[in-house]
Amino acid sequence: MATLEKIRSKSALLLIIVGAALLAFIIGDFFTSGRTLFGTGTTIAKVGDQKVDVQEFQRRVQQASQQAQQSGQRIDNAVLQQQVLDAMIAEKLFNQEIAELGITVTDAELTEMMVGKNSAYVDRMVQQQLGVPDAATAHDMAFNPTKYGMPQEQASQLQQYWLEMEQNVEKMLLQQKFQNLFTGLLTANNLDAKALYDENTPTANVVYAKKDLSSLKDDEFTVESSDINALYNSEKNRYALDEPVRLVNYIAVNIIPSQADILAGQKKVEDAIVALNNQPETQGLAEMPEFIAERQTLSQADVDKQARLKAALDSLSIGRATLVSKNGNNYTIAKLLGKSQQSDKVVLDFMAVQGTKAQIDSLTALLNGGASFDSIAQSPLVAQSQKAMDVSLLDANAGMIKDLIADRATGVYFAPDTIAEGGRIIRVAERTAPTTVYEIANVTFTTEPSNATVNELEASLQNYVAAHKTAKEFADSAQAGGYTSFPYYISASSPSLGNITDSHEAVAWAMEAKKGEVSQIFGDIQNGHFLAVALDDIYEDYTPARDPQLNDELTRRARNDKKAAKLIADYQGKASDMAGYAKLMGAQVDTTTVNFGQPFVPGIGMSESALQGRVAAAKAGDLIGPMQGNNAVIVLQVTAIDNEGRPYDRNESAVRFDQQRGASRMAGNLPAILRGNKKVENNMTTFYK
Repeated sequence: MATLEKIRSKSALLLIIVGAALLAFIIGDFFTSGRTLFGTGTTIAKVGDQKVDVQEFQRRVQQASQQAQQSGQRIDNAVLQQQVLDAMIAEKLFNQEIAELGITVTDAELTEMMVGKNSAYVDRMVQQQLGVPDAATAHDMAFNPTKYGMPQEQASQLQQYWLEMEQNVEKMLLQQKFQNLFTGLLTANNLDAKALYDENTPTANVVYAKKDLSSLKDDEFTVESSDINALYNSEKNRYALDEPVRLVNYIAVNIIPSQADILAGQKKVEDAIVALNNQPETQGLAEMPEFIAERQTLSQADVDKQARLKAALDSLSIGRATLVSKNGNNYTIAKLLGKSQQSDKVVLDFMAVQGTKAQIDSLTALLNGGASFDSIAQSPLVAQSQKAMDVSLLDANAGMIKDLIADRATGVYFAPDTIAEGGRIIRVAERTAPTTVYEIANVTFTTEPSNATVNELEASLQNYVAAHKTAKEFADSAQAGGYTSFPYYISASSPSLGNITDSHEAVAWAMEAKKGEVSQIFGDIQNGHFLAVALDDIYEDYTPARDPQLNDELTRRARNDKKAAKLIADYQGKASDMAGYAKLMGAQVDTTTVNFGQPFVPGIGMSESALQGRVAAAKAGDLIGPMQGNNAVIVLQVTAIDNEGRPYDRNESAVRFDQQRGASRMAGNLPAILRGNKKVENNMTTFYK
């Protein structure tokens, strides 16, 4: 009781101590992880109300990485991560759309697809992957393992395989249902099909004259910021951003050999050839680990396919080496180790037999007595068979086969290694005629940048960065400093700068930097470059009019508007026919054809929608203009309208509608359509620096 009283008397103090400890834990975790409390938690990305959890993301990245490695691809982890994240975001949005539309797969539909009348797809899958006759058998094996004498561990693996396959098939059925709905909603009705036909059938023959806007001097037309802002504000929604964007400038320095390194590499190659010529085999390279030697056995046919190697071997005697090729900094040397005449390939018939020596001898006798290979292969004693199997005798692993058939006559079956449990029956069905066979040492060498070169490249860039501490200085002084600065737009969804591999560390720095800052040096000899970045600007909801590229475009358009206004004022009403307007413009009258549906008007240019619209509404003889085109002021006259197109075919027009405006055209943009105006919150750089 006394102890309890003491605890009660100190309860307020204990509460303060525990509370302080808890607060310290939370604050400590907040500062150490950077993604708790009010941070990102375990959400690596969010689109609308759809979240991607980092643990599921990591699992999917690991799967994708394993697949890439198995295929032999070189992977940039940041690029792979972003690809996986994009796929997961698209999947989340798709699932949300499916749920909102009420699209489901019933148990009966899934059963029909897995083991019912529609199971052909799944049957083929399990046949290829499991080697069982059909999906129903695979299901029975998974969930009735004792019937097949299957260990429980193996059965559990098979059950997991089946459940994952069910999930994938269900996803496929959902996608099919959504695709059918999507396609059905964007199918041309009769009005759509006829309207598309009517738009594309009439072709107007016109004569025209134009005055290019570029013929007027730019410096005579001042563009004010108010002009740019007015144009920008009139179409601001065109520049909306899905997520914040940052404009950077970067300098990338490839780590490549210097001229001194190249000369040193040439000297090493010369020394290696001398060493190979002075010592047997490839012993001369023992102290030259940079040279990689591979022993190869090549037939005359193999050599004939390689012109440089053939020319080298034709001039070599046994024991001599020479340079075969130099491609950039990569060298290939060949040393002729031996030369002989021998057969380079055989065709074998083969059987693996389970049985006694007497049984194997009996089958061999039957084959040599005239029994067909296929009939004997059906014997229950034959576990495996293969007829007309091509075998290269020059393969590095062919030594055992060469010994096995060395003295065997062509066309005779023999059993070379009969044992108590079984053996093999073999026949040399065909043996190629002897040809020249070369034994060579194929030696490769690559000139690599020296440590001195690497250090010099890094130090030079480091000195440049140290001397140019603001983004403006960094970009403006690049050319004078012997570098090229490249502008680039990045966001949290950018896995790299441009196409520079392994550059995500620089992206992560830029996403956290302050405007105007210049980075440290990124990269090393392993990824083949050094990289420095400067953060020029930060854009939140819209690309602003101050953006250099957009500002240049808006300035050009605003200036063109002023040029066009002047020219139109100069010409308007000053002539009554094409000849008069052409004279005013100092231009020639030319001819062209205009169709409302065409993307390009010959002689005038691309995307002239205003001109095409006015021509489409005109009648023969109408004089149009002067009017502003994209790059010229134009006057034209419709001379005739040709309505003799293909006769209207509702089905043909419906197909064209689908291709140009319907489901086929829209399907490629489906992820963007599902995303709509939802903002993307990508926390990749928070988790992966």
